[in-house]
Amino acid sequence: MSLNRIFLRLAAAFLLGWVALAGGTAQAAEPGVDHDRARAAVQSGEIMALHDILARVHKRYQGRVLEVVLRDQEEGLHGWVYEIRMFTPEDVLLVLRVDAGTATILKIERGKTNAADNEAAP
Repeated sequence: MSLNRIFLRLAAAFLLGWVALAGGTAQAAEPGVDHDRARAAVQSGEIMALHDILARVHKRYQGRVLEVVLRDQEEGLHGWVYEIRMFTPEDVLLVLRVDAGTATILKIERGKTNAADNEAAP
């Protein structure tokens, strides 16, 4: 099994575990979507599976994925959105909001680099 496939499986397992720990139902105050609703949306074709989303994101942006959150409504948008936090090879934090149905990148936020943060520390 290739390292890429192992990474994608680990990322999917992380997402599913995080969602399960974050708080059960869609009505909960915690961010994210419950596991059963997310799985049903993937199986029905309403949204793409996380490994497919990450494969498309990695075609445009290289780096380490830190966190993925699936939301069923994103500030004014109707539909499902994956929020992906990742570090680029240059240690720049990216926060990508990706349409879960089409893999279209809706928004990109760039943070500071780790190196810059470390230099600024006393």
